Amino acid sequence: MGVDPSMAEVPVPEPGMGEVRIAMRACGICGSDLHIIEGDTRTAHLPMTMGHEPSGVVDALGAGVGSLSSGQRVVVNGLIPCGTCWQCANGRRNRCEQLCILGLGRDGAHADYFTVPAENVIPLPDEIDFALGAIITDAIATPMHAIRSSGVQKGQTAAIFGLGGLGIHAAMILQQLYQVEVVGIDVDDAALANGQRIGLSSIIDARSAQVARRVRDETGGGVDVAFEFVGSSAVVEQGLRCLRPGGACIVAGVHSNRLQLGLRQETLVARELTIRGSLGYTNDDISDLLRLVSTGQLVFDDTVSHTFDLDDYQVGLDTLRQQDSAAIRVVITAAA
Repeated sequence: MGVDPSMAEVPVPEPGMGEVRIAMRACGICGSDLHIIEGDTRTAHLPMTMGHEPSGVVDALGAGVGSLSSGQRVVVNGLIPCGTCWQCANGRRNRCEQLCILGLGRDGAHADYFTVPAENVIPLPDEIDFALGAIITDAIATPMHAIRSSGVQKGQTAAIFGLGGLGIHAAMILQQLYQVEVVGIDVDDAALANGQRIGLSSIIDARSAQVARRVRDETGGGVDVAFEFVGSSAVVEQGLRCLRPGGACIVAGVHSNRLQLGLRQETLVARELTIRGSLGYTNDDISDLLRLVSTGQLVFDDTVSHTFDLDDYQVGLDTLRQQDSAAIRVVITAAA
């Protein structure tokens, strides 16, 4: 069991070559931050400032940075690639062999100021406020990347396992951009209520038996794509079992446990099923989302469910932990 973080006074960081210092205006508290606090995920060093889904204002430019300007409104891609490995050289920077994650591999954005490479900084349109801009960088970009990697087509069907911050945004993207019929599955009453609020085609309480069979029954033989946002090998199994032939299970939830699939190999082959992991997001995912939101093609009303000042960080953590808080996304803010 880990220990909750404490507030500390530290020097304002100086941007290095090719880096930018950002004055944080908003930054989400993510479930993965809780994994760090609880000791399930280890940071590169301690102490560590967490926070990997931020927005803010450019405060200072390091040497060699000419693409940004002081005072510019921005968001930040918290996945920092090395830029030199094979994956980076071939445009797959989220798969970097030496990927560094803000708030995990280097000090993050739950602070007044933080630094990042300039290539991870993306302009934030004036039409989008800092809180929504912050969660777009992870809580919305992660499901966007998973959806794009799935190959789902307009008019198909999808099952979403886990209606928390990632799953509920995935459902909204699928409904609004792809006109996909979405079945939402969860075990939490508040999460199920959130699914009902956004008008999912069907909602299944996974505390009941035979979830996969219910999904198949309600969709006339199974869904085209299942998305796993829980981080559970048992849920991955359910995702595979609810697919129609030719379907794909996209796994974006993270857990250190080994997959223990009971599905027969002959079933996987005979039904031509696919299981695929989806890691994070890219600058393009974030930029496209910013464009779609700023032009009104995507709307995420009220998914920033709670905001707290940086001084109330502990309250934000407690809110995220409370199952009855109906928290979709908790965001920490800092004043200008």
